[in-house]
Amino acid sequence: MELRGVPLHPLIIHAVVALVPLAAVSALVFVVPKWRWLARWPAAGFAVLGALAVQLAVMSGRDLEEDRNLESPILHTHEEWGGRLQIAMWVFAAVMLVAFFAVPYVTRIAGAQDGPARVAVLEKPLLVVVALGAVAVLVLVVLTGDAGARAVWEQ
Repeated sequence: MELRGVPLHPLIIHAVVALVPLAAVSALVFVVPKWRWLARWPAAGFAVLGALAVQLAVMSGRDLEEDRNLESPILHTHEEWGGRLQIAMWVFAAVMLVAFFAVPYVTRIAGAQDGPARVAVLEKPLLVVVALGAVAVLVLVVLTGDAGARAVWEQ
């Protein structure tokens, strides 16, 4: 896949590099009760957009590898990290969407308090999983990007 002679993969990874950290940071803000109302929509939106961007990056990376007949151990490492990031982002997006609907929120501007959770048993474990998922995708995007940069610059 190319756009005016430029492979799409290097173009798409810029969206990944922007959206995944935005998703992770907004999810970490979502975990804080005081700011949950503010981070609710951005966290869910960035998580879904980040998962889609990672999916497109993986697809365009495979296409680039096939078109250019690329083969190296460093590239294989980048591919493995990309696959892990892909899985992690889809799981993270799913968990974030469940939290979006299950965790209570009230706009703090009016000074109101949060209502009861829709599924009270899930609230605290869900917030822990959201925070752990945010840290996991941050680490994975750094490791994937590092492996990709090494694949390009160390050959």
